[in-house]
Amino acid sequence: MYRRGQEIVLQDIESLEKVPVTVVMYDTMQGILAINKEDDWVWYREESNAEHGWPSPYYKCIKKVVKKRKKKRK
Repeated sequence: MYRRGQEIVLQDIESLEKVPVTVVMYDTMQGILAINKEDDWVWYREESNAEHGWPSPYYKCIKKVVKKRKKKRK
């Protein structure tokens, strides 16, 4: 779903705060481990992680930043 190095924008479900992050790791049980703009490594939990007992706040992905690919040489 999310790949290492991918830039995404997450939104807090309760406060609607937007957080741009870079994905380090994605796990369906724990959430998204990402680096924020302060260079802090933080676990961002999705609503689906609540069933595993993880505390809030919960986030949802609102935007995936698409990187431009380099053209291959022939």
